[in-house]
Amino acid sequence: MNDPDIRELVSKGQTIAAIRRHRERYGSNLVAARAAIESLRWEMTQQIAPKVSALEAELDQLLRSGQKLMAIKRFREETGTNLKDAVAAIEARAAALGGRV
Repeated sequence: MNDPDIRELVSKGQTIAAIRRHRERYGSNLVAARAAIESLRWEMTQQIAPKVSALEAELDQLLRSGQKLMAIKRFREETGTNLKDAVAAIEARAAALGGRV
């Protein structure tokens, strides 16, 4: 996504505003807009730190083998995040992997 205003909102942590802007601009439903914004957030994170950690490699492998629930579980074990944040992070990672999952 090359929309500078949406990128800026995401970089400032204004996820809800970014989702609204995406919906207004592209006419997408809430689920599609959220997925697009989560994917963008993941992409921006990777630009800052493109090195793949051992955890990320493990999560990628789990996602590619269709073990999304196990990926969420491993993410929570390693990061200590709550379920909602872990699900969002894994869904963003899956979206970032795109057709490779």
